[in-house]
Amino acid sequence: MDMSFGLRYTDYNMKSQILKILIMLAMFAAVSRACALTVREDPVAAAAYNQAGVEAYNKGAYKSAISYFEQALRLSRGNSTAEKNLAEAYSKQAEYEYEKRAFAPAAEYAQLALSLNCNDTAALYILGDIRYNSGNLEGARDLWTKLIEIQPDFACADDLRKRMDKAETEIRIEKEYRSLGMDQFDIRYAKEGARTGYNVRYYLQEAYRILGQEFGLMPDYRITVILYNKEDFEAVRDWKVNAGGVYDGKIRLPFVGSGFSKEELRGIIWHEYTHLLVTDISRGKAPDWLQEGLAYYEGYKYAGKDLRILKNAVKNDILIPFGKLDSVLSSSSDEVQYMLAAQESYSMAKYLMKRYNKHTIRELLLLLGTGMAFEQAAEKRLYVTQKELERRWLKELKAGELY
Repeated sequence: MDMSFGLRYTDYNMKSQILKILIMLAMFAAVSRACALTVREDPVAAAAYNQAGVEAYNKGAYKSAISYFEQALRLSRGNSTAEKNLAEAYSKQAEYEYEKRAFAPAAEYAQLALSLNCNDTAALYILGDIRYNSGNLEGARDLWTKLIEIQPDFACADDLRKRMDKAETEIRIEKEYRSLGMDQFDIRYAKEGARTGYNVRYYLQEAYRILGQEFGLMPDYRITVILYNKEDFEAVRDWKVNAGGVYDGKIRLPFVGSGFSKEELRGIIWHEYTHLLVTDISRGKAPDWLQEGLAYYEGYKYAGKDLRILKNAVKNDILIPFGKLDSVLSSSSDEVQYMLAAQESYSMAKYLMKRYNKHTIRELLLLLGTGMAFEQAAEKRLYVTQKELERRWLKELKAGELY
């Protein structure tokens, strides 16, 4: 049904009373809107809103604090106290969004914080990290450089300098890389990797859909995936020997000219994509053994698994104690010890999947994301102590049921 007036231009002219009335009504509406947007200065009310903002901020209710501080500034424009408080609230909300992997709002709040305080170190770090992982390497470098200049003893300064060095290497290596954009992924590749890129795209979409459904998470941010040749991959960083891929905020795959079969490509992609999901669900707080274990569990569905190191350790009773798996995975330079720790972690993940299910594992990861230690999270969600969990796992492992 057409509810429009249906008037034609020929029905009236500029002297028409109808047109005059319409113009007057439009002008009145515009003036009314302008008046509604005009807020009188009221320092007393501004102070009250500022105080309410401080109380909300101290309770960790940063969004509420932002609303109060913004209103205080409307009532007292240029109020330095309210402006400073608002900048801090923006920064804290950016940290909160960043920690829960909501990168778009984190970047927005970080930019708002910097618009009021260009020297906010937390906002500089967060926005730099988001730019880095999205492929804006120069933008990340510039923000981090400014951060280091402002605060040379920044808590993560040493690590940040290493990342800046790595960014410089990446800028040099990836400047000629091409891009194969698609829905959720930004795939970049060395020019020889075009054909490989299409296979990778298919397996990424598959992992996004299937693993996303199983783990109950489909990230809404764009994921950077880089396809290197072996030389470029090794130049970016000193990865673990013979690494088939890496997830460090980006999925990095040394696939160009690798000779990997399609199933090997698929397995490595599922492995690295699992790392991404586990990191996001647990907010990066899952222990290393659980990270690696779940990644190997998913990757081994396609890539061939060689568990001779694990079988030999079981046979000769030289398994790495459960409590030491994390330290071996994070620091061991011994390739055999590292692979033993990784394969033990796989066997534990397989036990958890047999005994429980992915919904339960997701809930466990969510508890870990709150900062809860694994021992407490296991008791709360798996209804078993860590010691008993280890006993049951070892029993099945030694019985040959977890290979």
